[in-house]
Amino acid sequence: MNTETGSLGKVLVLVAHPDDETIGCSGLLQRASAALVVFAVDGAPPHYGFEKQFGSLQRYSDIRFLEASIALRALPHCSFGRLATPDGAYYVDQHLFEQMPEALTSLNEFICRFSPDFIVTHAYEGGHIDHDACHFLAAHIARAHSLMLMEFPSYWKTEDGRDIFQQFRDSRNDDVILKLSDHEIEVKRQMLASYRTQQALTPVFHLHTERFRPALQESTTECAWVDYPFENRRRRLKAKFFSKKVEQLNQSVIAIR
Repeated sequence: MNTETGSLGKVLVLVAHPDDETIGCSGLLQRASAALVVFAVDGAPPHYGFEKQFGSLQRYSDIRFLEASIALRALPHCSFGRLATPDGAYYVDQHLFEQMPEALTSLNEFICRFSPDFIVTHAYEGGHIDHDACHFLAAHIARAHSLMLMEFPSYWKTEDGRDIFQQFRDSRNDDVILKLSDHEIEVKRQMLASYRTQQALTPVFHLHTERFRPALQESTTECAWVDYPFENRRRRLKAKFFSKKVEQLNQSVIAIR
């Protein structure tokens, strides 16, 4: 992957939530000739108290996507869209894995309209179940359209409970390290500042480098973790159940136009 400014061609970035695109790949987005960010879920997980803080979960979701629209104004060549169900509803945060075949159809529509040169998405790492669902959706669609898929790390937890950020869980020695220029770092900083609802969380992520690597062509659901300790601590959802949903996704057939 040639990472010189303007040399990346058209890139479609599939991420779970507003701010994931800025944290994981805003430098890469700045270097693309054209970009489309597709958000997978509504960013308003139930049972975390956001409905009390913001009045309703819908209000919280609306604010997060307003923040996304402000953040992405910093990238004139970048637009964004949202995955939706057949009836036009958005997927609920932390529940995307339950409807991946339907989400795949929605993602395919973006691929057909935008015709990207390659796709970028989350790595499969067991930190957030929506991140992992995006990984398998992107892997499926990349195979269907014979597109290169690049992945980036977000966060995960070690066996002894340490939190790891922006490093791949399984080292393969094929990382592409993108070192951002001073200008790119400043743009990234301004984009992150737009996400005011997330300002208590985003400082754990560094701004100066981004890390990518080619996703394996045959993605596996084998994992070293039992559940999702970061973002499903209230549900303690088992990884085995998620794997069954991925198997259902892999049996899905989409009509490529």
